Amino acid sequence: MKAPVIRVVVDGSNLATEGRTIPSLVQLDDAVRAFLEEYAHADVIVVVDASFEHRVAASERERFKEAEIAGEIVTPPAGAVGRGDAFILKIAQRIGAVVLSNDSFQEFHEQYPWLFEVGRLIGGKPVKGVGWVFTERLPVRGIKSARATRAVKKLAVELPEGVVPAIGDTLTPVKAPRVAKRAVVKTEPIVKTSATVKVVKKAVVADLKEPKEAKSAKEPKSAAGAAGAENVATSPVKAPRTSKKVPAVKKTPAKKVVPAPAEKEVSEPAPAPAVALRRGRQPVNPEGGFAAFVKHYKIGANLTGEVVAFTSHGAVIKVTLKNTTPIECYAPTTSLGDPAPARARDVLKRGDQRNFRLVTVDSERRIAELALI
Repeated sequence: MKAPVIRVVVDGSNLATEGRTIPSLVQLDDAVRAFLEEYAHADVIVVVDASFEHRVAASERERFKEAEIAGEIVTPPAGAVGRGDAFILKIAQRIGAVVLSNDSFQEFHEQYPWLFEVGRLIGGKPVKGVGWVFTERLPVRGIKSARATRAVKKLAVELPEGVVPAIGDTLTPVKAPRVAKRAVVKTEPIVKTSATVKVVKKAVVADLKEPKEAKSAKEPKSAAGAAGAENVATSPVKAPRTSKKVPAVKKTPAKKVVPAPAEKEVSEPAPAPAVALRRGRQPVNPEGGFAAFVKHYKIGANLTGEVVAFTSHGAVIKVTLKNTTPIECYAPTTSLGDPAPARARDVLKRGDQRNFRLVTVDSERRIAELALI
């Protein structure tokens, strides 16, 4: 049986800046690829801040623009209230999606209480020698979180036992807390006197069993009862408040929100994006430039490249040929020494010109793998 598709909204700015001061488009691409390998049935939407293009390295801006045009990355409108975070949560609520982010969105806890549902928020971090590791998480509660929590509990009380609102497909099923069946009625203390005890008892019982109109129209059974009631009415002691019957909480079935249907494929083939942020094997380098690179360098050839970026598994190396577009290659951590370093930053530095050996070529993705000499 085919697993159901899970909609996921990726906080691209958050993942691209994880462990860094400046966001990296390569790191974001690496994180999304690793997530899709672990959750093969996920359909992702990558959202970044409007200022993301101006904060990444200059060498990544052209690739970012191409990815945005191809629909791989979405940015909120300029000047949007709440910036990228508000845009991410609005999309997630509309389609019932899971949010992939290490942020807790504290300023939005009251507006989006579903953030506290188990399975609606996933975090991820790159681990040395392992790669990206993803795990379900709950938002860190702040000053505004208490009100959001109360709203979630109130919603659970109004639903039948064991039923939760079907906001969308989540990675882990959620069970609602048991609803208390017995309501506690608080009454003010009654002043007990020899003249009022019996009358008060009768008044409370009558109030719980009959409507107010019937109770007021009903006459006392005996003259003694009438006399006792008259004494209570003329007494300076205030008559106690009678407890009103608490109406039972009406249980309503949860409304299931059906996820939005997937868009139909366009009959005409779309141009290949520059950055493969979605699942697949889209080309990395332009066809003409990569053909010139393969023609100039054979497997095992030595070449010089510039270190331009790092990923959790290696480094991105730029190789420049005369009269052609620079080609970006990949040097995995396992090919950077013997024994291999824990991370590429231990042996390479951004901007370094180093000598490498061409190990293999992936013609489908138009990318070459290098090893440090």
